[in-house]
Amino acid sequence: MIGFFEAFNDPSGHTFSEIFIKAVIKFKIMLHAYLIAGVAACALGVKVIYNLSGKYFRTRCAYLLRSKKAAFNAFETLTSRYEGLCVCRALPNGKKYKNTLILDENGIAANDLEKLLHYINGFIRSGKKVVLLDCMDYFIRENDFEEAVRFLHSLKDQIALNESILLTTFDLKALSKREQCFIKQEMDKIM
Repeated sequence: MIGFFEAFNDPSGHTFSEIFIKAVIKFKIMLHAYLIAGVAACALGVKVIYNLSGKYFRTRCAYLLRSKKAAFNAFETLTSRYEGLCVCRALPNGKKYKNTLILDENGIAANDLEKLLHYINGFIRSGKKVVLLDCMDYFIRENDFEEAVRFLHSLKDQIALNESILLTTFDLKALSKREQCFIKQEMDKIM
């Protein structure tokens, strides 16, 4: 007796049972891939350390925040648990942080990206730090765009290696579509 599902064949000549079994196998493979990705994230030490109104900040990640206020609020909250470094041209009124690097005042110029990267690397080397980079537009003005993106790429690599978090704020509308794509590629999340 032919089973109910065996009577239905697809145009390729496969029975319903064969198609169903293949689908289950594909699902199982996809499920294993998701599980492996989750295990890999745990093994790498990626963990949520801050939740701001449903927005999660994870170690080893770079975030582009659309508003300065949101970036400074996230930085202040994160630095209540982890040591932070604020890199900026000038602090907002009334703000004061333990570790602040004001460009062009602390011996590091905005056009000396190698020296700045070395300084930030020294700060995050011990791990689990937060860096707020509140001057990406200034880096682009003082250097050529490609050099600023290379700096951001190198900094992001160091952030990942040292289990830290990078926060930056920047108005993407000031860039061309092509330049926006380059900046977005370096960010793990845009908020």
